[in-house]
Amino acid sequence: MNTLSDDIGKLASDTTELGIVVGDMFRYACAGLFEQAPETARFVMESQAWVAHSTVTLDRRVRSIIQNYQPTGDDLRRIIELKQAASQYSRIAERSSHIAEEALTLLGAGDELLRAVAAEAPEILYTLISTVYEQMRGVILVTAARDLSQARTLVSRSAEIEAYYAALRVRLTHRIKNEPFTALALQRLLMVASDMRQISESVITICEAHLFTLQFGVM
Repeated sequence: MNTLSDDIGKLASDTTELGIVVGDMFRYACAGLFEQAPETARFVMESQAWVAHSTVTLDRRVRSIIQNYQPTGDDLRRIIELKQAASQYSRIAERSSHIAEEALTLLGAGDELLRAVAAEAPEILYTLISTVYEQMRGVILVTAARDLSQARTLVSRSAEIEAYYAALRVRLTHRIKNEPFTALALQRLLMVASDMRQISESVITICEAHLFTLQFGVM
């Protein structure tokens, strides 16, 4: 017979698996910005359906655990943390799916388009992608093991993400105003950058939910 500890452990394991899938979605979606890869876009979109279903399933299990055990204290805190993580992973999946859709429309021409904007623009986007993906990998450890040190590190990098996003936005916005022939494609890249920024915000939300535990002297 399962115990509360068993059910929380399984909830943590399945939520972590959700995070791993979502991280792969982001990686494949971004790859499509620089090469024509319709198969990766299909993977992302199919994964989106799985994530949506899994999120609903996890939410039901959270409600069931609370109803069956009526947990308090640290057990309840852990359940709430995992519920928040699953919700944010679902949002990340939606953003990753949108990136994949835009990449499919751009036909892998992201690098070419950015080089026409500014010589350094491709490198800014590469760095933004790399940094957000590092956050995605790091937050999995936060979810799986309640690694508060990792959570603090990820939160501290939010300003770095904002700086890369702002640098790219300034260059793209300027070009969009002055180059009507490529404005639509560049607008798509700007939306992609915004998606990445919001993915980072979801990572921070997951981390802050865990760090909130410290205010109560838990752990």
